[in-house]
Amino acid sequence: MRRKLIIIIYTLLCAVYSHAQDPNFTLFYNNPSYYNPAMTAINNGLTFRTNDRIQWRKIPGRFNTFSATFEGKLVSTLGTGINLFSDVAGEGLLRTTGVTILNSYCPIQTANHKFQVGLSAGLMNRYIDWSKLSFSDQYDEVLGKIYPTNFVAPNYNSTNHLDVGTGAAYQFYYDKKTTKQFKKILVNLGVAMQHLNQPKDAFFADKKYYPIKTVIHARSQILFGVLLYSIAGIYETQNKFSTRTLGFSMQHKSGVNVGLWSRSGNTINNQRLESLITSIGVFVPTQSIYKVKFNYSADFTISPLRIYSFGSHEISVVFMISDKYLLNGLYAKKQRKDMFKCSDDLK
Repeated sequence: MRRKLIIIIYTLLCAVYSHAQDPNFTLFYNNPSYYNPAMTAINNGLTFRTNDRIQWRKIPGRFNTFSATFEGKLVSTLGTGINLFSDVAGEGLLRTTGVTILNSYCPIQTANHKFQVGLSAGLMNRYIDWSKLSFSDQYDEVLGKIYPTNFVAPNYNSTNHLDVGTGAAYQFYYDKKTTKQFKKILVNLGVAMQHLNQPKDAFFADKKYYPIKTVIHARSQILFGVLLYSIAGIYETQNKFSTRTLGFSMQHKSGVNVGLWSRSGNTINNQRLESLITSIGVFVPTQSIYKVKFNYSADFTISPLRIYSFGSHEISVVFMISDKYLLNGLYAKKQRKDMFKCSDDLK
């Protein structure tokens, strides 16, 4: 019982100090437009992405986050997409759901360089089931949950708000055909700001706002011989919290890939939370325009929460259709030969 009480108190502290922090994804590079609208349809073609994250399985209640995105090029300079998002946290079933429209514009596009800007606008809903919450005044250290609570629940359990974000992204592609071994390089850099309108998102105080979140991300991929080397990192800062995820992966020409990552920098009252991450996956290119990626990652917590949380798990699926436009019927012109032509994972 003492262990369960410690878990519940720790979870409540996380909730109190989170101040509406955004959930993050370990496989962030497979969900780029979630972090930065400028990454929407940055590669040619149509893309469907899903990311499902299960966090802290041993802690009572669910901590699950799901994101699904469809994005594609309208024409060569305009991209659009839609993101569906769901996050369930804790015993109180604090659920956040929303739909976000993503738009990108590419003012600069050459054979090797691409620069995009993006804008997102979403409608978000937060719901909490007050009846499933437990409070510290209900617990006895020995006997457990035996007391009634003095907490008086508000007469509403749901809030809605509009959420606006923006960003910019740069992509560099290099194909050196003169050397047999050294083949291709693809680099992505981006910066984004989310919750620009600082929407109200509190059940108790009108003065609490969703804090602006700043994201800086980078990824480089080098195809050398039969191996594709990838180094990626993302930095997120929101209110008093900051998170850094950095790592690398290797992919064989067969499509199998493995990676090692680390996350650090989360701060709760100067308490550092860190984890080591492993990933494995497969990229399935075909002779046609269709391609599929599957990835799995496991987070191994190294904070004091490690003995209770049992880490986190994430599954990502990406389905791509190359060289397609959403407005093919209205936009019959083909891309000029000197335009940027590159799809994900340099295949």
